[in-house]
Amino acid sequence: MPRCGGFKVVLERHTPFAIFMKVIAKGWFLLRKYILTIPRFDLFLQGALLIVVFLESYVFLLLRRSAGTGYLRTINEDWVQLGVGGAEFLLGAVVAWWGRGMRHFALSGWLGATAVSGLIVLAFPFAESGRPPVELCGGGIISTYSDPQENQSVEDEFLVPRTVFLILTAVLCALTKISVWAHGITYLDDHEPESGPYFYGILISIRLSLGLSGQNWMRGVSVRDDWWEAHISLAMLTLMFSILFTLFPRRMDGYKEFEEKEYNCILKPIGRMLRNKAVVFQTVALALLNTALFGYVNHDTATIQAKFHVETLTQDPRTTRTIMDIFRSLVLIFFVTIFRMRFSVRRSDGVKSNTASKVGGGVCVLVAVFFCVLAGLHCNTGVIDGLEHGQFQQPECSSECGCGSERYGFVPVCILNTSTTYFSPCHAGCQEYEDLNGFLLFDDCKCGPHRAVRGSCTLPECWLPYSIYLVFFTLALAAAAASFLMQGMVILRAVRRRDKPIAIGVSFALIGLLSHVLGHFIYMIISYYTCAYEKDGICLLHNYSIWSIGAVSAGLSVLSGIFSFIASRYPAAPELLVTSDIYTDDR
Repeated sequence: MPRCGGFKVVLERHTPFAIFMKVIAKGWFLLRKYILTIPRFDLFLQGALLIVVFLESYVFLLLRRSAGTGYLRTINEDWVQLGVGGAEFLLGAVVAWWGRGMRHFALSGWLGATAVSGLIVLAFPFAESGRPPVELCGGGIISTYSDPQENQSVEDEFLVPRTVFLILTAVLCALTKISVWAHGITYLDDHEPESGPYFYGILISIRLSLGLSGQNWMRGVSVRDDWWEAHISLAMLTLMFSILFTLFPRRMDGYKEFEEKEYNCILKPIGRMLRNKAVVFQTVALALLNTALFGYVNHDTATIQAKFHVETLTQDPRTTRTIMDIFRSLVLIFFVTIFRMRFSVRRSDGVKSNTASKVGGGVCVLVAVFFCVLAGLHCNTGVIDGLEHGQFQQPECSSECGCGSERYGFVPVCILNTSTTYFSPCHAGCQEYEDLNGFLLFDDCKCGPHRAVRGSCTLPECWLPYSIYLVFFTLALAAAAASFLMQGMVILRAVRRRDKPIAIGVSFALIGLLSHVLGHFIYMIISYYTCAYEKDGICLLHNYSIWSIGAVSAGLSVLSGIFSFIASRYPAAPELLVTSDIYTDDR
């Protein structure tokens, strides 16, 4: 009987359910040991940030389509960005504080919420295609820019609910980006502090290289009938990353434990961060640099149009920026790689706080130099008929054409016999056109007896200065990315390990107020006073005084460097040091 009983036990151990459970347990063990590792977490975090940034860019493009302005920014978009900055200020610290004990779940939660909000947008489709038509005199449509049958006006019954969920998705994208830094980067930094600059540098590279190209790449897709394909892809990828992060453990094998989490009121750690002078001064430096960089990036298109008379939104094949966007990404990644490799695995904490402040401040000076060059670069653009003393009026020769340029913006043409540039084919009074593989010839123009061609009359002379401008724009982004890397590491190194999430949360909250609200408002004012041609609340063309955008960005970059150097003079208080063997009094 014992042998029979033993035989019965063996049979029970080999039942299909038991075998299935053993396979599951073995698979989970292999998954945790070889797949769910720190390098994989880092890779997933990079992908999550890139997708969230793309989704945010696409949401703002869809908001333009909902507003009926095609490719053009409106004042309402600026108000939405101010509101998103306000949400970052009010909720930034809360996002970081919530879930600090289970950071991978907190990150997963924010990604999931963003994905769900994005998917709900699909329930409110657009009533018509949003491709902006470029018109001829008399109302004819140029098919090179848009398809004539796509521009029939239809009532949009889902306008309000779609706009609400688009704005909600934009807010959630901003808060999710805070979670990426507050929960994702601190998770990596706590496990491998010696690789902190490496992890931080990769995320900065993604944000300022591929991330900034998102709108250029998706602008055409956002106004097509199949806009939903890109949107659902981005939302589902966000949801995929949300699920992936739930599989990771709270801590990896070999994780060095540190002091327990605080479970008291959030105000106490916030107060501790605000009393940390190194964190506060470095946050102000980051806010200034963030304002300088993104304020200029937001007006890059307007600057190119005003200073070089280059057609940017509708992509003249002779001045397309697609190749330069790819080149820019490669240069930026290479430049940041130098810094993140230089300051990784050389110390147990990667880099000291005061060293990072000094290096970041020094690079800010280089950023300011590049912005000064950008502010000064220009070419002899000649005269746009109707643009006088910094203000634009419809030329008399085309006053009866009824030009509606508030959707397509600056599309210059050149009357050949007079070498005069006009704002658009309609403003030149052109009534016929011929398309030669993207090179447009216009006939029967009221403002000139001969043919007109696409592009400004000074395009050949301005091509070289324009190309140099793109190179220095790339260098400015690369230098700013390196400075962001070093300044951001100060926030992680000036506090003890348990305070890293809340330090990043407080820092992002202050940046939301100082940069995304106050700083963005300053650039809105500059844009308003430098606008030459405004229609229905949309600035279609700026005058040459928009060079002041570059000058302001240069000044803010210098101030960022000064505050960064000041931050290097304040060592962390003894009770805020991570460990006594890593930080010393002379930091």
